[in-house]
Amino acid sequence: IELATMTPISDPKTSEGINKNNAALWVTYANIILYALCYQLQRPVEPFLVQQLSKNAADADSITQTYGRLQAFFSMIQTIGSPLVGILLDRMGIRQASAMVFLASAASYAILSVATDMNLLFYSKIPTALQHAFLVAQATAATSTGGDEAARAQALGRMTTAYTIGATIGPAVGGYLAEKGDLYAAAKLAVVGSLLSVLLSLLFLPNVVS
Repeated sequence: IELATMTPISDPKTSEGINKNNAALWVTYANIILYALCYQLQRPVEPFLVQQLSKNAADADSITQTYGRLQAFFSMIQTIGSPLVGILLDRMGIRQASAMVFLASAASYAILSVATDMNLLFYSKIPTALQHAFLVAQATAATSTGGDEAARAQALGRMTTAYTIGATIGPAVGGYLAEKGDLYAAAKLAVVGSLLSVLLSLLFLPNVVS
């Protein structure tokens, strides 16, 4: 997907165009915070879930190998899915593609929240094929800032900051919830956060295609 050639949301020189572009960018920052927060909520918990669901729960080497396979499977699914999100952006536009990305995230966390065996834990990674919020965020930055390279660079920098904020808060909250004794609480909260991003995307992001 060639983000540089995507049509701007509206004429950035008009007050209406500026307001719409700014709204889309700020909603994107909020979505990136939620995206990172939800993803990191359940990351500290996964090794303990692997241990709890493993048949050889007392075998540290077996648990380590199983967790390694889970992460490798996740990376493979992400690699396969990345070009699919680019196709969605080309065919469906930013609004629908963003909604699909966060729906996929919600589906992944929903499966994780009811995972009672290792198979379900692996199945929870399949929806992450579409879990590429940063691709949608970059497309939003390209369309919202038009040909203004400085504004685009600033927007991308803010997105990185937004991700860092979410990624910093997420593990702390996830660890706190797990400490209370419920290893699935973080995943359940991540479902809610992802669905909130779906709603924000449908309400505020532009329906722009390349």
